[in-house]
Amino acid sequence: MKRNQPRIPDHLLSVQLQDVRHDEDPFLQNACIVDERLDGQTIERVQFTSMLIKNSSFQGAFLPELFVTDVRFENCDFSNADLTGISIHRVSFHNCKMLGVNFTNSRFTDVLFEECICNLSAFVHAKWERVWFDKCQVKDADFFDCKLKHTYFIKSNLDSASFDETPLKGVEIRTSEFESMTVSIKELEGCIVSSLQAIQFASMLGLEIRDE
Repeated sequence: MKRNQPRIPDHLLSVQLQDVRHDEDPFLQNACIVDERLDGQTIERVQFTSMLIKNSSFQGAFLPELFVTDVRFENCDFSNADLTGISIHRVSFHNCKMLGVNFTNSRFTDVLFEECICNLSAFVHAKWERVWFDKCQVKDADFFDCKLKHTYFIKSNLDSASFDETPLKGVEIRTSEFESMTVSIKELEGCIVSSLQAIQFASMLGLEIRDE
C-alpha cells in the first residue's frame, strides 16, 4: 500500500507559532517552525498547511481540533498533549516523543510515525486510513473503538496495547513484538500476523497447544 507523502515546498518562511497564537482562527502555511516551546499552552482550531516543524515542544499543550495537512514534524515533543479531535492528512512524525498523548476522536489519512515513542497514548474512537508505525514504541496504548483501515505496525513494540472493540481485519503487525495484548478473538479476525504471533495469541486466548 502506497502512502501519499506530505507536499511541502522547497522554500519556507521562518515563523513563530506565538505570532498567531491569539488569532481567532490561527492559520500558518508554507512556513518553517524551529526550536519553539509551547508547553502547557492552549491554541484552539489552529491550522498547519505545507510546513516543516522541528525541535519544538508541545508538552502538555491543549490543541483541540488541530487541522494539519502536508506537514513534517522532526524531533518534536508532544508528551501529555491533548489533541482531541485532531485531523491530519499527509503528515509524518520523525523521532517524536508522544508519550501519553490524547488522540481521542482523531482522523488520520496518509500518516507516518517513524521511530516515535507513543507509549500510553489514547487513540480512542480514532478513524484512519493508510497509517504506518515504523520502529515505534506503542506500549500500553489504547485503541478503543477505532476504525483502522490499511494500518501497518512495522518493527514496533505493541506490548500491553489494548484493541477493545476495534476490528483488526487487514491490520498488519507481523514484524512487531509484544508479550501481551488486549484483544478479543472476534476482533483478531483478518489480522496479519506471523506464525509466532499466532501461537502467542492462541496462548493468550487460553488454547493449550500440543505437538505430537
